[in-house]
Amino acid sequence: MKSLIFERGLLIGGERVVLSLFRAPPGFVLERRLIERDQTTFVQVLPITVPYDVQRFAVADNYSKELAPLYYEVRCQLLESRTFG
Repeated sequence: MKSLIFERGLLIGGERVVLSLFRAPPGFVLERRLIERDQTTFVQVLPITVPYDVQRFAVADNYSKELAPLYYEVRCQLLESRTFG
């Protein structure tokens, strides 16, 4: 069972992008939701085995510049969990 530990979103060019970090055995899962103007939603799911997984995912994100503060918060949450680092 997964439990939500972080969720933030931004409006970018009429679309909403939401990052949600879950604690899920055996570690963590990051979900990135892109909600378009017509409410069509696309979800990407990233199982996180090491903190660097988030960095690689963020660099590949089309909105990486706009979402940089949110990805930073996700990395901080992972480090604070003491599971990583």
